[in-house]
Amino acid sequence: MKKALFLPFLTIQTGHHQVADALMAFVAKHNEDVEVKKVDLLNYANPFVEKVISRSYLSWIQYAPTTYTKFYDRVFDQREESKPNFKLYEMLLKHLLRLLEQEKPDIIFCTQSAPSYLLNKLKQSGHCQIPVVNVYTDFFMSQLWSIEAIDYHFVPMQEMKDLLCQQGVAEASIFVTGIPVHEEMLRTTALHNFARNILIAGGNSGLMNCTNLYEQLKQNEYFHYYILCGTNKKLYQQILAWQLPNVTPFSYIESRSEMNRLYDQMDAIITKPGGVTVSEVLRKKLPIFVHSVLPGQEERNLKYLMDQGLAYKLNTNECLHQQLERVLLNEDAMAHYKQQVATYLNNLHIKTADEWVQFMQSMLGKNQAVHEMCLASHNVQ
Repeated sequence: MKKALFLPFLTIQTGHHQVADALMAFVAKHNEDVEVKKVDLLNYANPFVEKVISRSYLSWIQYAPTTYTKFYDRVFDQREESKPNFKLYEMLLKHLLRLLEQEKPDIIFCTQSAPSYLLNKLKQSGHCQIPVVNVYTDFFMSQLWSIEAIDYHFVPMQEMKDLLCQQGVAEASIFVTGIPVHEEMLRTTALHNFARNILIAGGNSGLMNCTNLYEQLKQNEYFHYYILCGTNKKLYQQILAWQLPNVTPFSYIESRSEMNRLYDQMDAIITKPGGVTVSEVLRKKLPIFVHSVLPGQEERNLKYLMDQGLAYKLNTNECLHQQLERVLLNEDAMAHYKQQVATYLNNLHIKTADEWVQFMQSMLGKNQAVHEMCLASHNVQ
C-alpha cells in the first residue's frame, strides 16, 4: 500500500480542508492500493494551542477585521525582497519529522502554506526526500508558501504559473489545475440559463451579513432566491418565518450530489470570494456576485476576480435586484462575462473529472505514460 498524506493547517473547516478532502476523495475512490490521511500539524503537535489559535483567529476576523488585514499585509503579503521572517513556525519542525516517521507517506500534499514552508526547510536540509506538492487554495500566493525544494505545484490560474516560472520553478512541475473541487462538482446535469434562480451563500455557518436582506428580497419577485444557511439554524428558521414566495432557505447540505444538482439549477450566485466556492462556481459558468469579504485571503481573491472580470462586487447602498438585472438581463454584459470565464477555464490543464482521475493517478506513480503526457503538454505551452 502507498500512502498519500494531506496537510492543511488548523482544524477550522476552511478551503484548505475542502481541497484536501476533494483530492483525498479522488485518490480513495480510484486507487484501491493507496491509503489517504489528513493531519493538521498544529493539532497533532498541541491540540490545546491549536484550539486557542483557531478561536482567536475567528474572533479577530469577526470583531477587528481591519487590524487583521493590516497584520496579514505586514506578515504574509510582504514584497519578496523584504525577506519575511517565519521562524515561529519552525517550532513545529520536530513535530513534522515525528509525523513523517510515524506515517511514512509516499507523497505529501500541502493545502496550506505553513506545511509547505516547513517541508521546504526539511527538504533543503536533507531530512526529507518525499515528493511534496503545493496545492494553492486561493487566487494568489502569500510569502509563507515555499517553492525552492517543492516538487510539484497545483496552481489556480495561468498567472500564478507565470509567476512561479519567473521565480525559477521548472515549468514542467507546475500544473494549472484551478483550485481543486470535489469530483461530483465536475459533473454537470441541466443548466437553467433563465436568469431567474439566484443562490445566496455565505460559508458553512450561513450568511455573513443578512442586515436588510428581507427588505431587499421582497422588493422583486422576478428572481427566486435560494439561501444556503449552513449550520446556522437560527437563520434558517428566521428566513422560513418570512414566508416570502420567492425565497427558499436550505439548512446544511452534506451531500455533494445534492449540492451539485442545486448548482446546476442556478443562474447566478451571491457569495463570499472563498477560493473553493468560487472555483466550483466558475466551473459551472455561473455569474458571481460578492456580498461580503473576509479580511486577508478573500480580499486578494476578490481583487483577482474583479481584475479578470470574473465577479461583480455588490453595492450595499444600491437595490439588490437592480444590480442583478444590470448584468443578468443584459446580453452584452452576459456575453462579456461568459467570454472571461471561458478564457479562465481554457487555461486549465485539467478540466474534467476523468482528467483529474488520470492526473492524480499519475502523481501517485501509477501511470507514468499519463505523467509524461502531462509534462509534454506543459513543454508545448
